[in-house]
Amino acid sequence: MRKAKKKTGSRTKKPAATKENQTPVLKERLEAEFAQAVKSAKTYVGNPQRLQSLFQEAAKQAASMPKDPFAETWPYFQAMLRLIRAYSQGNYRDVPESTLVVIIAAIIYVVNPLDVIPDALPALGFLDDATVLALAVRRSRQTLDDFMAWETTAL
Repeated sequence: MRKAKKKTGSRTKKPAATKENQTPVLKERLEAEFAQAVKSAKTYVGNPQRLQSLFQEAAKQAASMPKDPFAETWPYFQAMLRLIRAYSQGNYRDVPESTLVVIIAAIIYVVNPLDVIPDALPALGFLDDATVLALAVRRSRQTLDDFMAWETTAL
């Protein structure tokens, strides 16, 4: 008769990676990365030169980004860029600071090529960027709509 072996805690198997147990991890990483972008964004608000530099870098990247992952948020992304430019130039200031920080953070996140899903990965690289932009649009839609209305009357 064989004795049963005692199991030790050091040889426990890790659960196999599944879509269900990876989703919370990705969500946590995305939230942590965006929180870092928000921290950084707060330092841009009072610095027109940094805002202008961010606008230029983001506009340059946007010219070569695929539009498909962004779907209906693409026009709002473009409006965010124009708003940042107008704000940095002092032409438009009717933006709550908290909303401006969210917009700047979203742009910082999109500009960062090494975010949760690196932009170099074909077909997947911009999905996290699109998610962050969609969240930022939800939080700032009214401000962006007001800005776009201002643009049409300011010309």
